[in-house]
Amino acid sequence: MKFLIAAVDTGGYRFTLVGDDGQVIATGREYADKATALAVVADLMREVGGAAIEDRTESTEPAGPTAAPPSRTVDGEPDLARIGRSGIPPV
Repeated sequence: MKFLIAAVDTGGYRFTLVGDDGQVIATGREYADKATALAVVADLMREVGGAAIEDRTESTEPAGPTAAPPSRTVDGEPDLARIGRSGIPPV
């Protein structure tokens, strides 16, 4: 996966998250400057590992306890190498 940062015709910047197969996974809204777009990408990279899953499909099975996701931290900080950080400069 990788984040692509691109300028848009209106003078702002937008990011797109692209999977390893080239498919677009998500597109961010337009940001006024590149630094803001990069800051949002950095926040996503830091926070998305702790995101919850809300299943809104119908289920015939009663809900049971779920296992905690594997840790993606090293010494309490996000392990960015394991979540795909590649070549994005720090903000």
